[in-house]
Amino acid sequence: RVAITAGARTQLNGSIRNSTVAAVGNNVKSAEETADQDRDAPETPEQEGELLSMSSDVFHTRTLTVHEAFRRFRPPRHAWLHSFTDLSKRGLVELHPVVFSANPRIDLIHETVKWQDQCVREDEIAYMRSELPGSGRKLRPQKGTGAARMKDKRAPHFKFGGRPLGRRPRDHGYDIDLNVLAAGFSAICTSKHAQGDFYLVDSLQNFTIPSLIGFKQLLNSESVLFVSGYEGLSASQNTEICFHPGVDLLSSETVHPKAILQHTTLVMDYAAFTQLESWVLELGQEHTLVEELGSWSWGRNTR
Repeated sequence: RVAITAGARTQLNGSIRNSTVAAVGNNVKSAEETADQDRDAPETPEQEGELLSMSSDVFHTRTLTVHEAFRRFRPPRHAWLHSFTDLSKRGLVELHPVVFSANPRIDLIHETVKWQDQCVREDEIAYMRSELPGSGRKLRPQKGTGAARMKDKRAPHFKFGGRPLGRRPRDHGYDIDLNVLAAGFSAICTSKHAQGDFYLVDSLQNFTIPSLIGFKQLLNSESVLFVSGYEGLSASQNTEICFHPGVDLLSSETVHPKAILQHTTLVMDYAAFTQLESWVLELGQEHTLVEELGSWSWGRNTR
């Protein structure tokens, strides 16, 4: 037996590694030839079947156009694509770093939710004297009764009388910077993914209320928001789902940041995932969302 202790340098996969080459007699093989033979060796039948089953379902053809700053400062994010029937893993999907690898700033989330609340805020109307129902007849004579003077029952000093200057409804909404809205939505999606409360499913096109409830039980979550890229709930399904708290379904066109925060788990199908991702990128204009060491470059376009 002959042992060779001389060091040999080989280049494998573009990196230089130091290795000690051992040979018996004159049959000395380099590390590159050994690596080529290992790579060309056929897999076992079990491994080959597993690779074939995975390659048919993995979404590996998805190409992302990402700014160089995000590639530099933010690592790539991935999420498993699950089956809606049994929660089995079908493949691995790459997430866009603008949407799912943003800085989860609480101030942007608060600003987004506050803007949404102010846009849907409605004031209660305080009816004035002329707007109340009833007659304008004088309740009693002016003199002779010994009581105070009064006119009709709609006077402001009565219990159900009208207000002298009633409160009028007004619009509390305001314009928000589109970059703030996009950054707030990205911070919410990033937080859900980082906490492990974000799930991707293949399709929610042919859903039923029992199937949504069964999927919630599989996740063992307190409340689940399903986002479908096809359609939302019908009138009958909306009435039925009210008897099952903790389960809600919205379409990709009606989903909003506050609904995502009100539920523990977010479940999206692949169609809604691509639609929302493209919407956030179009909303925030990716070239103005370039993040450098945690500081956002704000734009001046408003809604």
